[in-house]
Amino acid sequence: MKKIAIILLVVISMAATASAGMLPFANSVLMLKGGYYNPSGVKGNGGLLLGLGVGNAVDDMVNLSLGLEYFGKSFEEKQEADTSSTTGITTTTMVKVLYEHKVTYLPLWASLNITIPAGGAIKPYLGGDLGWGLAKVSYDYKDTTIAVDKITQGPDDGLYTGFGWRVRGGARIGLGLRSALLLEASYNGTTVAREEDGGWERELDMSGIGLGAAIELKGF
Repeated sequence: MKKIAIILLVVISMAATASAGMLPFANSVLMLKGGYYNPSGVKGNGGLLLGLGVGNAVDDMVNLSLGLEYFGKSFEEKQEADTSSTTGITTTTMVKVLYEHKVTYLPLWASLNITIPAGGAIKPYLGGDLGWGLAKVSYDYKDTTIAVDKITQGPDDGLYTGFGWRVRGGARIGLGLRSALLLEASYNGTTVAREEDGGWERELDMSGIGLGAAIELKGF
């Protein structure tokens, strides 16, 4: 917990410094992000990723930023009864939710973006991120008769942490004098883990492909 508190304090302090324009670069930058993310270790077909970043532009090609993102995914394990009912044009089925499984992922990123010089309002760019992530895995048992030790899907409840990396590429589309729309594809190479008894670690693979869009505002 002490390590987590130190990391959060550093990120919050640097973000506040950046937003106040105190870093030694010309233009402060604010980024609002949304997109799709599909981590390998999470059941299903991915989900919504939201993010906020602040930083400074070194020049027209390079900017540095710090960002916090949120990804959440949940699904239910259901049991259907053997009977169904049809009345008129409707058919209904009896179902019971056994448990709900949730995964929450909060990565903190230090990011570098390099815009490739090109004519026109649309310019390609490349990006790289280094960071630290916190994931929480939980089960909410709806059926009190089911035994916890019979649940075999997904890792155990708890918090998972770890450092990671991500690479990105896309297009920056100029909207105004100090605003742009960013469209990008990314690959996240992060694996988070938790300690288990006997010197073992339980890993959760958060690596996966993402697609997203962001609004970039300069000089806010």
